[in-house]
Amino acid sequence: MNKKWTAWILSGAMICAMSAQALAAEPAIQPMPPVSEQSEAEPLPHSVLYYGKVTAINRNEAGEMTSLELESERYGAYRMNLSADTVWIDSGERTASDPATLKEGEGIYVFHSPLSTHSLPPQSQAYAVVRNIPQDAGCAMYQVAESVSQREDGSVAILTDNGGLIITAGEETGLSAYDGETAVTLDDIQEGTVFMVWYNVVLESYPGQTYANHIMILPNEDASQEEEEQPEQVEQPQEGSQLTMELDGKVPNMVGRYENGTAMVPVAAVAKDLGFQVTYQPETDQGTLVTVESDTFAVHLYIDKGLVYGVTKIEGAVGMTGPQDYGKAPYIVAPGTTWAPAEIFQMLGKTVTLEGTNLVVE
Repeated sequence: MNKKWTAWILSGAMICAMSAQALAAEPAIQPMPPVSEQSEAEPLPHSVLYYGKVTAINRNEAGEMTSLELESERYGAYRMNLSADTVWIDSGERTASDPATLKEGEGIYVFHSPLSTHSLPPQSQAYAVVRNIPQDAGCAMYQVAESVSQREDGSVAILTDNGGLIITAGEETGLSAYDGETAVTLDDIQEGTVFMVWYNVVLESYPGQTYANHIMILPNEDASQEEEEQPEQVEQPQEGSQLTMELDGKVPNMVGRYENGTAMVPVAAVAKDLGFQVTYQPETDQGTLVTVESDTFAVHLYIDKGLVYGVTKIEGAVGMTGPQDYGKAPYIVAPGTTWAPAEIFQMLGKTVTLEGTNLVVE
């Protein structure tokens, strides 16, 4: 088994060495197509690859980078929004990269959210910025482990790309953590693990198969939160319980629901009582879209995809959240009532508190 993988790796290195110029123009792995080009039946990818040159670096008043303006012959202009969760990767050194050294004119790869705004240029949330990409080796790729299985020889098979790629990692695979200090093993790669992976050759099969030269495990916010000491548990409502509500100090003539550990509310009615606007678009490139907005911020509910994003509306400002996970995705009940987590109103400046079966939004 190891000899076969070694042969594939060596042949891949030879191919890359003979086509260095081609790799400079095209990445080893083709980027995922935009969401609008995918069939509605296909699941949303974990990320989309964009590659181009940095034309401008936007900063806030504190001097912190907030977004990158990019230009690409293939993908056109794009604005990639940055956050504290965006990782910076030095592909050649297989380490974290210092964003402070980024310069205009530098060519980079960005793995970003599959959702983007309809503005000009489009905006999307950057998950990983990859720099220092050697011409004679595969680029670091952003992946999420969908399942992990142990093989008899001690290696692991990692299923990614919505079931389209199996990555094998074994004794020849280098392992590291994003912080450069934490020791990691193959046992640390589990379902849901987010990682960067370096590989050269993908076998033409379905799913595709490849062997990892190196894997860097990225910070997993959900996992780190689980490891933290949990506060004393407060008794929660039972599944399916009705929730009374207080909206800005007033008691409305409606109730919420407690579903899957989440306080769900009828979005349009609650938004109206709180002074927000709601729009409904049944046919967008990404399916049904419900938007709740104030004068300065908009919350987008992608019903068909089960995703929630927030985007600033302040002129001259840049900001877009990553996908928000509240434990229950928004949905629509006939004839047309949209239900969504009450916590979406936190992005619009409200405080949301569940006290027993009484939901307070103020």
